[in-house]
Amino acid sequence: MPLYFFDIQDGGHRSHDTEGTQYAGAREARVDAVKMLVALAQDGVQGGLQSRLSVLVSDEGRRPIMEANIDCSVTVF
Repeated sequence: MPLYFFDIQDGGHRSHDTEGTQYAGAREARVDAVKMLVALAQDGVQGGLQSRLSVLVSDEGRRPIMEANIDCSVTVF
């Protein structure tokens, strides 16, 4: 099965996936990238957050195949 890498950008913080995850194909990797992005946004709801969140999915050769983004702004009063 092909290996896919998920690099996460949360505001100024970047996390590079060094292990990768195996999927049957690119479609499954894209679905998980969107789920991951939504989970990151939900985690930010715990406090004030203003950030651009993104997940970059790359194939085994580290060639980008997809990028998903969410611009978040949460204000707690």
